[in-house]
Amino acid sequence: MTFKKIVGFGDSWMWGDELIDPALDDHPNRHPILIENTDYRERNCFLGQLGQHYGVDTENFGWPGGSLQSTIWCYLWWLENTKISPSDCLVLVALTDANRQSFYNPRHQSYANDPPWNRFVHSAWIHSGNSSNGDDWVKMVQRHMVLTDCPEVHRLNWQQSVLFFQGQQSVSQHPVLQFATRDIPMTLDGIDSLLWPNSSLHYLLEKENQPDLFCEHGHPSRFGHERITKHLIPYIDSAILAE
Repeated sequence: MTFKKIVGFGDSWMWGDELIDPALDDHPNRHPILIENTDYRERNCFLGQLGQHYGVDTENFGWPGGSLQSTIWCYLWWLENTKISPSDCLVLVALTDANRQSFYNPRHQSYANDPPWNRFVHSAWIHSGNSSNGDDWVKMVQRHMVLTDCPEVHRLNWQQSVLFFQGQQSVSQHPVLQFATRDIPMTLDGIDSLLWPNSSLHYLLEKENQPDLFCEHGHPSRFGHERITKHLIPYIDSAILAE
């Protein structure tokens, strides 16, 4: 198998949250979302590091606060809009917490550089106290969670997402590797695209017991992303040899 691009989908771990260019330390609005920080963040997150390792382009559809739903929706948007054949791409899916939900808002725009596929309001934002979307959205998300949130829904979200991306290998004719970033609601065996079915990237880093692998708010540091890259390379190499 050969691929011309690596395309990543998922949450803030895929996006590269908390990776900030040291040159921006004195910036009055220092934040990972700054346009001036995009190149640094995308080069130093594990997706960017993998692109450099294999000498191919990358495209990052991760987003902070993203859910399993928004991961699937972003992937479907990519299938419809990509300029390169999906069969020429390696797809990496960072599966986030299954207790998150996303809601589609066609008018949503948080930042001037928001990509066209980002039209979602995520429950993770509401949980963290971000009310920038307005009280109506906050109340809707809260009521939705009160009425529906339960372990059974978390497991259904997980199964639906893992099985969806497993099926994309045969439907869209491109290799898929998927892995959890944090919590896993259930174990799914026999899914050849799912790495570490009983573990997550957070656990893999945490068990190394090195504080410098994490940033202040729990996302991987640049060194943490380097470790994740090293964990992923053998599996990507195996996928290459298997084709």
